[in-house]
Amino acid sequence: MERAPYTPGPGGDAAPGARGPGSRLLQFTLTIPFPSAMDAEIAHRFLTPNEELQEPVREELNVNGSILTVRLTADDPGRLQMSITSCLGQLSLVIRTMQIIMPPFFTKPQQ
Repeated sequence: MERAPYTPGPGGDAAPGARGPGSRLLQFTLTIPFPSAMDAEIAHRFLTPNEELQEPVREELNVNGSILTVRLTADDPGRLQMSITSCLGQLSLVIRTMQIIMPPFFTKPQQ
């Protein structure tokens, strides 16, 4: 089975993918722009799980410059929804903490 290339929309997107006959692999991708590459890397370090998650939800975090990309993949919509909610909660906590601890760095883009 061949899968069409998938490009997430801006901000975040959930899209089904093919995994095999009769099963659907669901994917949620969120791109978060940070003021600097340092801020994106700090958020990446705090959000990276200590242990690699296996089934039922796979989490991938990548930093490219000042952009953090979070990708969650699962075959169960309920588990994916729970993981999305958890991820957004953690992301919100990380950003609020960064704004409190490092306000001069977080509010001014570094060039």
